[in-house]
Amino acid sequence: MSDYLEKRVKPIRRAIILGFLERSKAYTSNADILMSVINGTPDGVTAYYSEVVEDLRWLEEKGYVVLNGLNTIVVEATPAGRRIARRENVDPGIARDTPEV
Repeated sequence: MSDYLEKRVKPIRRAIILGFLERSKAYTSNADILMSVINGTPDGVTAYYSEVVEDLRWLEEKGYVVLNGLNTIVVEATPAGRRIARRENVDPGIARDTPEV
């Protein structure tokens, strides 16, 4: 299951996150909203809050988002993250085909 999670589920969740941020006002959201967005997609991908935070930290390490906040994790897409969301660039850890949110 771990290999499936790493190669299939996490890349989809990360793509959903970046896609939602690309369409959000000021390219910003928070981890709670992103969890709801992921869990509301029609493809059946789900996430717990801790998994969303893990994905956000991965995206931050890659330079695709900036995280702020203590009690509420606020996330903003960087220009590099927005390029991934618009499919102008690729990363093997982020799915290219994702459901509409």
